[in-house]
Order: sequence, then C-alpha cells, then structure tokens
Amino acid sequence: MFWGRYEEYTGKKRPLLLAYEEAHTYLNKNDNNSYSKNAVEQIFKEGRKFGLGALVISQRPSEISETILAQVGTYIALRLTNSGDQAIVKSSAPDNLNSLINLLPSLRTGEALIVGEAIKIPSRVRIKLNLPRPTSEDPELVKSWQQLYPSNDDNYKSIVTRLREQKL
Repeated sequence: MFWGRYEEYTGKKRPLLLAYEEAHTYLNKNDNNSYSKNAVEQIFKEGRKFGLGALVISQRPSEISETILAQVGTYIALRLTNSGDQAIVKSSAPDNLNSLINLLPSLRTGEALIVGEAIKIPSRVRIKLNLPRPTSEDPELVKSWQQLYPSNDDNYKSIVTRLREQKL
C-alpha cells in the first residue's frame, strides 16, 4: 500500500480493510514484546494515509492496546457486561449518551450500539442473523448436568490420544 498509494488500482484509490479477529489474544495491552502487536500498532498509526483500514474484533476491548484503541473511529458494540469493556465504548460516545451506553449489558442477540465517526447519530441497531446459524451457542448446563452418563473406560481415549499427538 505504501509503494502503490498513488496508483489508480490500489492505495488510497482502492483502500484495503484488515480484520483482526479475537484481537485481545494478540493485541493485548500487557504484552510489551509482541511482534504482532507492534506491527498492528504501526498499521493503526500510519495506515490510513496509505489506504489501509483496520477492523478490530474482540470480546474484551478493555484488554486491547491503548495505542490501538486511540485510533479507533467507530465502535460496533454487542452485549458487554464487564464494566471495563463498557467504559471503552462509553469513552468514545458524547457525554449525553450515557443512557444508550447503559443498554450494553441488556442487548439481545443481534443487537448492537454503533458509536463514532461512521454514524451521524449513535444508534441501537438490529443486525441480521446469519442463516444457517454458526454452532457457537453455549452448552445447556443444567440439562447436561441432569443427564446421566454411563461410565465407560473408552470414553476419553480418543481425546487423550489427540491431546498427546496434538491433532486438532
């Protein structure tokens, strides 16, 4: 993007968006010697002038590097129950929107708050759910705990074998 920033087919003429999924695992504010964090921080600080944008996806925004958070222009926040994570979103919203930010812990599946440069008025929105839904739901704890499982010595052999052989 640096070398092609003035070309018709790339750079500022055709911006690129980089997505960082589960960012809290490798862009952590407490990890001072991380090559990935340093590289991404540089992209955040200097990338826009070359046509590079960034999308940070994290369940724990309070664990993300302050350098990166300082460069974020828009937050799309789904349900957040941790007060530290809520404070990150609150810091980007105008002071008179505290009532909107206070909704963060009570948002339903598919609801989000959008705050920042990409939207004129901070808003609560409904995001269309993917169909078929990904299999990422939580286990049904009480139902699972109430179920009886017969004892069998072979139950965990394949799991232990995969663990020992490190096959995912």
